[in-house]
Amino acid sequence: MNQSLPPADPVIAIPVLPRPAPVSVKWRLGIASAVIVLALTAYGMRSVIGLRGQSFIGVIFFFGLIALFSTNLRAVNWRTIYWGFGLQLLLAVLVLKVQVVHQGFELLGEGVKKFVSFSDKGGRFVFGNLADARPPDSGGTWSRLFEPGTYAFQFAFVALPPILFVSAFFTVLSHFGILHRCIRLLARLMAHLMRTSGAETLSVSANAFMGQTEAPLIIKDYLPRMTTSELFAVMVSGFAHISGGMMAVYINYGADPVAILTTCVMACPGSLYLAKLFRPETEIPETSATAFRQVEKSPYVNAIDAAARGTIDGLRLAANVAAMLIVFIAFVSMFDSLLSVLDQNLSLSKVFGWIFAPAAFLIGVDSKDAQNVGTLLGMKLSTNEHYAYLQMKEWKMTPDFMTERSYKLAAFALTGFANFASVGIQIGGIGALAPSRARDLAELGGQALFVGFVATLLNAAIAGVLLP
Repeated sequence: MNQSLPPADPVIAIPVLPRPAPVSVKWRLGIASAVIVLALTAYGMRSVIGLRGQSFIGVIFFFGLIALFSTNLRAVNWRTIYWGFGLQLLLAVLVLKVQVVHQGFELLGEGVKKFVSFSDKGGRFVFGNLADARPPDSGGTWSRLFEPGTYAFQFAFVALPPILFVSAFFTVLSHFGILHRCIRLLARLMAHLMRTSGAETLSVSANAFMGQTEAPLIIKDYLPRMTTSELFAVMVSGFAHISGGMMAVYINYGADPVAILTTCVMACPGSLYLAKLFRPETEIPETSATAFRQVEKSPYVNAIDAAARGTIDGLRLAANVAAMLIVFIAFVSMFDSLLSVLDQNLSLSKVFGWIFAPAAFLIGVDSKDAQNVGTLLGMKLSTNEHYAYLQMKEWKMTPDFMTERSYKLAAFALTGFANFASVGIQIGGIGALAPSRARDLAELGGQALFVGFVATLLNAAIAGVLLP
């Protein structure tokens, strides 16, 4: 008996714009020569131009680096670039140079610290003295049991509980529609000025509050039909941002609150225009020049249900963070052991310091701190930003290890999910929402990681120009 096969899913053709001729090799060689000369000039004249001069040249360098590898520089919509950079610069100037705004962000940072401290109550109830991270001279209870110099920060009992609380809190905000209204307000402004599509702008704006796999949920209905350029912008933004929950955690690690909050806001226009510079739009997006849909009904029964579901999601995230740290730090230790066979004084952190020291120098870090900040950048890329922030937290306990400016710029540059593990997280997370785009996600993953990583460096360089 013959059985008819089910009808295949309809193939939706996305209109394609006339494709400009690709950029010649001569143009690329010219851009490459220019950025190399800029970097060498900055280093040769570092005593003349000063740290802010280094940062200024760094801004041009990182922008030129993305332009160098652009898939089609002739197809770039320069309105998107101009307005994107203008918004990024305006946000940086407002926060770092306008006293009232800066004080507002300082108060917001203190508020975040106070907010995170609420989770300490729950952590201490469950874990008792294990959740007390104070050293002995500050009244610590748990630390007194250890010999001087042997006490270590209890990450699982102190750093992970805030993830649960913040995840639950943001889920409650989402239930009442507060989070979505803030996201849509920002998205409307950016889409109007930068002429980007509604779907990609909405997802990028959501990344200021939500993680790299949570933000695309807002546009899940559009993901299967997004253009390659739109999908790439969604991925880059995920790498260049952190979630609201992680923002609170990093501040809890001791990172500069103003730097964390500022770079999260700057990354919205910054990651979007850099994504469009690297992979410009050559198709016609479905949501170009369209109005944003109304906020959908919350999937939660009430606030209690939202808090409970948010806690469960936070538990998965906390377990993922702990597992990633255990495994990747073990890999770092293994590589250190292998490198020590070649040279007793050689380690992965030293190798990273050498590789990323030029990038650290170009964001405006003092030359004597460049290798240390380069080490943090390498730790972030190879392992994750948690590992890098915890290393910076340890360095801060050593007087005069680095300058205050270097610590602040490092916080700008480290604030993002741009690491190798996140490529797999995005392919799995976004791929689950749009299985038909799994191949595209895999092909774009490495490129998006590169642009997202450079986006955080550009944020730091812009801040370096403005910081004293």
